Amino acid sequence: MNERGDSVPRIRDLLGDAGRALGLPSAVETGMVWSRWAEIVGPAVAAHAEPSSLRNGVLRVRADSPTWAMEIGYLGDQIKVSANHTVGLDLVREVRVWTGPGRARPPRQPSLPKEAARREPSEDVPADPRAAFERAREAWSRREGRGL
Repeated sequence: MNERGDSVPRIRDLLGDAGRALGLPSAVETGMVWSRWAEIVGPAVAAHAEPSSLRNGVLRVRADSPTWAMEIGYLGDQIKVSANHTVGLDLVREVRVWTGPGRARPPRQPSLPKEAARREPSEDVPADPRAAFERAREAWSRREGRGL
């Protein structure tokens, strides 16, 4: 059992201080930088650059061309301030830019399974996360042909 009383441990609980010793910020803050990237840098920059790593306060950003890499290099301090403001703590100390082939991936939009996208939201679906997890587990079991 972890501190929340769940039997399934969280990665953060398993890593403990090891993640911090490796220079890795918590997954929550890192995830916020990735998921809110277009908000942090704006849609024009997000179309040509994406975060690739965050370690020891250094945010590495992949640009899809040398021109965009230079532009993002000039914007490094603004990106740092915006990312830290978005996360709510001083997570990014430096922005380093590198170039890689191909266009930056568009920000990921959560997608629904086809049957979920067709259905109307139901009033009888509980908002309890444990119930939602159980529904997801049951759906996965059905999909894998394992039954319950």
